[in-house]
Amino acid sequence: MSKTISGFSKLTKEEKIDWLAKTYFNNQPEIIQTITQYWNVDDKLQQLHDDFIENTISNFYMPYGIAPNFIINGRSYVIPMVVEESSVVAAASLVAKFWSTRGGFKTEVISTTKIGQVHFMYAGDKKELETYFNQQKTELYAATASITKNMEKRGGGILDIQLVDKTDKLANYYQLHVTFETKDSMGANFINSCLEAIAKTFRKDDIEIVMSILSNYVPECLVRAEVSCKVEELGGENPEKFAQKFEQAVKIAEIEPYRAVTHNKGIMNGIDAVVLATGNDFRAIEAGAHAYASKDGQYKSLTHCEVKDGIFRFWIEIPLALGTVGGLTALHPMAKLSLDMMQKPSARTLMQIIAAAGLAQNFAALRALTTKGIQHGHMKMHLMNILNQHKATNEEKEIVATHFEDRTASHSAVVEKLNELRKPKVQWVDFLNEEEVRDTLVNLKADAKPLFGKMSGQHMVEHLSLVTQIANGNWKVDTYVSDEKSARRKPFLNSDSELQIGFKAPFLSEDPTPLKFNSMNEAITDLIEQVQHFETVFNKNPNRKVVHPFFGELDYEYWKKFQVKHFTHHFKQFGLV
Repeated sequence: MSKTISGFSKLTKEEKIDWLAKTYFNNQPEIIQTITQYWNVDDKLQQLHDDFIENTISNFYMPYGIAPNFIINGRSYVIPMVVEESSVVAAASLVAKFWSTRGGFKTEVISTTKIGQVHFMYAGDKKELETYFNQQKTELYAATASITKNMEKRGGGILDIQLVDKTDKLANYYQLHVTFETKDSMGANFINSCLEAIAKTFRKDDIEIVMSILSNYVPECLVRAEVSCKVEELGGENPEKFAQKFEQAVKIAEIEPYRAVTHNKGIMNGIDAVVLATGNDFRAIEAGAHAYASKDGQYKSLTHCEVKDGIFRFWIEIPLALGTVGGLTALHPMAKLSLDMMQKPSARTLMQIIAAAGLAQNFAALRALTTKGIQHGHMKMHLMNILNQHKATNEEKEIVATHFEDRTASHSAVVEKLNELRKPKVQWVDFLNEEEVRDTLVNLKADAKPLFGKMSGQHMVEHLSLVTQIANGNWKVDTYVSDEKSARRKPFLNSDSELQIGFKAPFLSEDPTPLKFNSMNEAITDLIEQVQHFETVFNKNPNRKVVHPFFGELDYEYWKKFQVKHFTHHFKQFGLV
């Protein structure tokens, strides 16, 4: 069956979904359910979203978070952020709070002009073209009068029109390079309408207009944001060393393109999130920022750092062409909410807020990279995503989150911990409960076959008794466990983990030792007596410590933990628990 379709745009939304499900998903009912469950229950609001683009069939949700505690030029802000990547909002919030007690962010708009171009080909005499341009320049302004009237009332409009010769790069290629001020509007439609009117007026038989379009490269629509403080105010164990490494990290990104790309991507994590939240064009912002990073002929860091005379300074200069009126900012309810949240900023103020968000994000990343490493914080923030992916309950989330408070939350470690929680609970043997131990062992035959290992039933009981004698001091095992090994192994005794099948201390032989007692009853009685003696010797001397052949020197509490695991392990060997 052909998957090509004609007239698709004329189908209703439901018909589009049905065609998609039938053609590409074999009519799986869950496909339609997934698509429709993301529709807004408010039909009018859903229709608003449907009309943003073409062939809409559903909504694709993105998390909408907020980063509080931003102090920008002395004014407090909470910044909305739309982003799917964990750690971005948290990092911005932490850095905002950090700098809020160190003077906050200082920002300024350097310039706000934007560029549009009429690209054309001309094969004639250059001087004649220049003469024609100068003659037509006034008419070019006049051609846009009806378009620029309202913009000029707000202080914007066309600032300049220049003729640019590009024939050294491409034969017969020229431009009309037009500079605009669009005030609080991003101005894309305004600029393109002006350019088309200019092109129409400028066109003549020997001038071939190729295209008329705004440029997303806006090096004259520039904003600067900075933080600074005394080096000792950076805090930490060694603020001088931190400042030095931080500065080095920035300088590496200034000269190494491989690092600079990732460095700037981190900046754009913060910038794009706010651009999206305000209904601005993040693709245009991205393109312009990366072009600006390459303006000197090599891709470089957008941020810079200086440590001088005991002062730490960190700043960014970045082109941001933004709007706070018109376009999606006026249509999307959440975009309007975002602007209201930031106290209805002008485009100039929004430039400064977003530059501060980008600088904060970069500071957070560099601080992590030059101290604990990026994964420590990133994977911790990613923890909830992993838990949700594995459908963790609220109780499981709380336990796992607590477990990873001081550990690196890698994906594999989180899954391992979650699986550990979900394992059937271990029925630990209370080896000090004489009645329980005797009742459990009384029906075990001396020659019973194990589920694993080589011991018989009586071998197992005598083995438990023999190991207990080590703790009692009745059996001296010639072995040495270094402090380093002991420190590495002992935490296992504090865990909920069991002794693994196949675990065997190095002092034990491969085969079971010869039986000591003539009957199972005698072996059980001896085991009970050894456990009683275990209690007695440690009660007499609570500070007593005895070397375990694998875990090293253990006190009473650690020996008890080992015995619980050891008894449970061997009782399970014969299916007794």
